[in-house]
Amino acid sequence: MRIQPPAYDTMNKPTALLLTLAALVAAGTLRAAEPTLGADYTVVFDHHAGIPMESGFVRTDAPSLARTSDGALLCAVPLIFKGKQRGAVKPLLFFRSDDGGARWKRLPAESDFVCGQLLSHGKALYYLGFGPVQFGERHPDYGMKIIRSNDDGQTWTAPVMLFKGPYQSQPSSYVIRNGQFYWCMDEASSDAGPVVKNNNTYVIAGDLSKDLLDPASWRISAPLPVPDLPPALSRPGKNGPGAKAIIAEGNVVEVNGRLQLSWRYQYAERDSVGIGVICDLEDDGKKLDYRFRQFYALPGSQCQFNIVHDPVGGLYWMNATLPTRTQDQDPAFNAQLKNNKHYSGSPGKERRILALYCSFDALNWLPAGYLVVWPQVRQASQYCGLLIDGDDLLVAARTSRAGLTQHDNDLTTFHRVKNFRERTAFLLPGKE
Repeated sequence: MRIQPPAYDTMNKPTALLLTLAALVAAGTLRAAEPTLGADYTVVFDHHAGIPMESGFVRTDAPSLARTSDGALLCAVPLIFKGKQRGAVKPLLFFRSDDGGARWKRLPAESDFVCGQLLSHGKALYYLGFGPVQFGERHPDYGMKIIRSNDDGQTWTAPVMLFKGPYQSQPSSYVIRNGQFYWCMDEASSDAGPVVKNNNTYVIAGDLSKDLLDPASWRISAPLPVPDLPPALSRPGKNGPGAKAIIAEGNVVEVNGRLQLSWRYQYAERDSVGIGVICDLEDDGKKLDYRFRQFYALPGSQCQFNIVHDPVGGLYWMNATLPTRTQDQDPAFNAQLKNNKHYSGSPGKERRILALYCSFDALNWLPAGYLVVWPQVRQASQYCGLLIDGDDLLVAARTSRAGLTQHDNDLTTFHRVKNFRERTAFLLPGKE
């Protein structure tokens, strides 16, 4: 399938400007906009059609991608139920593709996770996730758990509790170094209980030389609370006494031997966006020394973003969800959103533009193109799982093509960005 670009309304536009732009394009002075990199997509799962509901609705959280030991693609799709199912379906489903993502089939396995991430290690697959949830609330046995598959996702072990508590995370970057697996989590989940504001974050480490299903193989850092919001980061009236922020869905990367974390930072009701939280991590083998470094410009950090490091090209790559407006400079647009029953939240929650960025240091991000651009504000591709596959970058997205809102999606989609390194080859410095 292919996302069609919007048919722009040129009424009330200055005709002279349009003619000038057309002349520049024709003359080659101004290039016409390139097509989006992920406009062609396949549907992994249509959960509105595939999960009959007696009442309410079902949406998904972020999908996760991995390669199996026999060369197939595996996509894990966690469901969020807002109502009553017609039949009993556990929230985590698995889908397999044997043709590079062109077609997907659902596997029989199910599990009790509402969010999390796939990990491929050796010949085994793991899912590190969070759950269970019952009737929209956290089950008393809720926490971070792990399951393992030794047959490429066909069957899985029973969940093993690693850390009991109100944690959550989404597909994001992790680091494997010196036999240790480093990842992170937070307390900001809103799908399994109330939103936790001014919340804590944590780093976890698993010893890959041991059995990952043994809780003794894991360590956790001391909690690091969300840093205070500097008043100058948002406009007056949006950061007064009692203002709160949410830090969530972090990424762990290694930059020149240094472990660095980048966190989503949601504040001022998304009235201001593009500021993330950067942290540092040191590990002496016993203590995980996890510290706040600074706030830093980070495109799309009001929403989930996923960073992957490319060992071939040496760059870091990131998906970012970009809003077009966030405040009240465009009253007509704000009124349009408010009157649209298929749009949820503030203007800063617009999610129809999914962009691709690259970086030399996982700190300063350069635009590499648009992955997906939907024509309507009710539509979105968001909350992505990324996987580098040879010369291509693979993207699994939580997509709202005809969902209830831009947030409450109806599809999980798969996108392939072919020869993604060519997007930025000209950025690499030459020898002097």
